Amino acid sequence: MAYATFFTQKVADKTVYNTLWFSILWGILSAITLVVVAKRLLKKLPVLIFHISLVVILLGALLTKISSKEGILHLRESESTEFFMLKETMLKQNLGFEVKLDSFLIKNYQGTAMPQDFVSYVTVKEDVDSIKTSISMNNIFKKNGYRFYQTSFDEDYRGTILTVNYDPYGTPLTYFGYIIFALSGLWILISKSAGFRKLLQHPSLKKGGLFVILICLGTIVNAQNKKIPTISFDESDKISTKQIVYNGRIAPFNTMARDFVSKIYGKPSYHNLTAEQVVCGWLYRPEVWKDEKMILIKDKALQKQLGVEKYASFADFFDENENYRLNNFELTKAVRETDEKIGLILMLTSGKLYEESTVKISESKVKAEIVYNKINFAKILFMVNLTIGFLAFFVMIFAKDVKEKFWKVLRILLILSLVIDFCGYCLRWYVSDRIPIGNGYETMLFMSLIIMLLAVIFGKKIKVLTPFGFLISGFTLLVAWLGQRNPQITPLMPVLNSPILSAHVSTIMIAYSLLSFTFFNGIFSLFIKNDEKVDQLAVLSKIMLYPAEILLGIGIFLGAVWANISWGRYWSWDPKETWALITFMIYAVGFHRVDLKFLQNNRKLHIFFVIAFSTVLMTYFGVNYFLGGMHSYAG
Repeated sequence: MAYATFFTQKVADKTVYNTLWFSILWGILSAITLVVVAKRLLKKLPVLIFHISLVVILLGALLTKISSKEGILHLRESESTEFFMLKETMLKQNLGFEVKLDSFLIKNYQGTAMPQDFVSYVTVKEDVDSIKTSISMNNIFKKNGYRFYQTSFDEDYRGTILTVNYDPYGTPLTYFGYIIFALSGLWILISKSAGFRKLLQHPSLKKGGLFVILICLGTIVNAQNKKIPTISFDESDKISTKQIVYNGRIAPFNTMARDFVSKIYGKPSYHNLTAEQVVCGWLYRPEVWKDEKMILIKDKALQKQLGVEKYASFADFFDENENYRLNNFELTKAVRETDEKIGLILMLTSGKLYEESTVKISESKVKAEIVYNKINFAKILFMVNLTIGFLAFFVMIFAKDVKEKFWKVLRILLILSLVIDFCGYCLRWYVSDRIPIGNGYETMLFMSLIIMLLAVIFGKKIKVLTPFGFLISGFTLLVAWLGQRNPQITPLMPVLNSPILSAHVSTIMIAYSLLSFTFFNGIFSLFIKNDEKVDQLAVLSKIMLYPAEILLGIGIFLGAVWANISWGRYWSWDPKETWALITFMIYAVGFHRVDLKFLQNNRKLHIFFVIAFSTVLMTYFGVNYFLGGMHSYAG
C-alpha cells in the first residue's frame, strides 16, 4: 500500500488496489484473524468482537466491490432523464425513475464571492408520483437504493453533474462493522479481561520517571528609526477596524495588513510602523516604497543573483528597461516564493487584494479578530512550554529528591498554559464561525490542546506526564508556528463544511497526540541505562497505545462515512487515507507481543514505537507535501 501511494491514482488502482492478488491478500489476513480468534480470544469477549468487526468491515468492502455501481448524471436546466453513465464501462444504466434539473445555484458566504455550497434543485418522478428536492455538498438524495451526490457543475451555471452510487449491500454491512468496532473498542478500555485496566494498575507507575528532548530557538530583532511617507499612528489605529472583503470573507483591515506585511517582510510590522501604515504607504506612495528593502529573501543563492542581502526592494526585481528579472532565473522554490511576494504587492497597488465590504459583521467580532491578530498564541506558548519542559527535565536529572511542591507548581503552570491555549483557540473559533480544524495550522493547535489536556488529566497520577505535556505540546505549537503556511482565518470549502469532518479530524488528532507520547518515550529510552526506567516508560507507552489505536480506527471510519456522504465512496485509496490505514496496521503490531518475541523486550518495544511514528509523520506531513490527493487541503 505504501508503495502504491507514490504513483498516480490511476496507476495505483490498476497495478495494486483493483487487482485480484491484492484482494486475496486481504482474504488471507481475514482468514488468519478468524483462526487466531477461534483459538485464543474466546475468553476475551471484547477483544474477540473487536477482531470480528475488522473482518465484517472487509466483507462489506468485498460486497461493495462485487455488487456496487457508480456513475455520472449530467443534467442541463429543464432537462430530464432516466439514465446515468457507468464510470467503468461508460454504458447507460436505467434508474427506473426520472430526474429533472429545475435549477442550479451557488450559495456564497455572506458579503463575499467565496462559495459556501453548490445546490441542484431537482424534480424526481416515478410513475404518477413526483417530489421536489435539493442535492448539495454533504446533502445527498436517496431513492430505490440509488444515492445522488453533488459533484460539479457547468461553467455557465445552468447545468449540474451528479455522482450516482448504488450499493445496497456493501455500505450497510461496512457501517455495521464500524459500529461494532467503536463499541468493542470502548469495551476493551473498561473490561477487566482486555489488559488495559491491568496496565493502569502496574506498580511501576507509582515510581518516578524521566524524559528528555530539547530545542532552543531564538531570534533577535533590531528595529530602525526611519521616516517613510505613510499615515499617522492614530489614523492607522482607526483604519484597522475597517471592514473589507479579503481572502473570501469579511474581515477587518488589520487582518489583511498583517498578512501582507508578514508574507513580504517576515514579521507583522516594519521597523516602527504598524502593518496598516505599511499597507497605506504602498497604496498612497508606491514610488517611494518600491525602494524599501523589505522583501525577505531567505535563499542565499537567490540573494547572490539579485545582488542583495537578506532583504530586497521592489525595484531590485526590475532592470533599467523595466524588465522583470525573475523571468530569466531558473524556476526554483525560492524564485516561486519570491515571485508570489512581488505578485502580492502588485495585487495591493492595483486594488485587487481586497475590496470594500457592503455587508457588515458585528463590531465585537472585528475587535475579537484584532485581539487575536495581536496575540501570537502559538509563538508565545511554544517558547514558554519548551522552556518550562526543558527546565523541568534538568530538575529531574540533577535533583536528588524532587519535592512534591515542584510537581504541584509544574501542574499549575501546565493548567495555565492549557487555559491560555484554549482561550486563543476559542477566539479563533468565534471569529471564524466554525471549528478551527480546517488546515494544518489549526489541527496542530487542536493537537496541542489535546496533549496538554491528557497531561493534566493523567499527570496527577503519572507525574512524568506533566513535563511530557509541556515538551510535546511545545513541539506541536512550534510546528504550527514554523509551518504557518495558511494561518489566515478562511471560510471552509463546501465539501469541508460538515460536522462529521470535525469529529473525524478531532478523533484522529487525539490518537496522534497519544502516539506522540509513545514516540518520545522511545527516544528517551535510547539514552538511559536504567532498566527500571525503561520498563516504566514501556508501561506508559502500552497504556497510550490502547486508546490511540481505537481512536485512530474510529477516526478513519468517521472519515469514510464523511467521504461517502460527500462524494459517494467510503474508501477510494486516496494517499492520505491509505497511509492512515498503514499507521493503524503498523501500530496494531504492538499488541501482538505474544507472537512477536522481540517485542517482549522493552528496549526493542521502544525502538518499534520510534520507527512506527514515522508512519504518523508520513500520514500528516509527508502526504501533504509529497503525494497530494483529495486530502491535500488538510496541509
